[in-house]
Amino acid sequence: MIIYQPHISSTDRIIWYGGESTQLHYQEQGGNHQSTWVDRSVHTLGGGMPTGMSEMHAEMVDYYNYCQTGVLDD
Repeated sequence: MIIYQPHISSTDRIIWYGGESTQLHYQEQGGNHQSTWVDRSVHTLGGGMPTGMSEMHAEMVDYYNYCQTGVLDD
């Protein structure tokens, strides 16, 4: 599992569960417990698995920034 969280105190993050998964999950802290993370959106990597960690990091940052644009607002 790899997590992109821009700040340690951020209440949202991007997570990749590893293995052969081609999905990134945008999560926010939710529920009554601050340790609970809830999926708000899932993104499938269109070009398949990145070939290295720097590419995976770039994908995670891009998806995080996209989610911050307000596209997920209810």
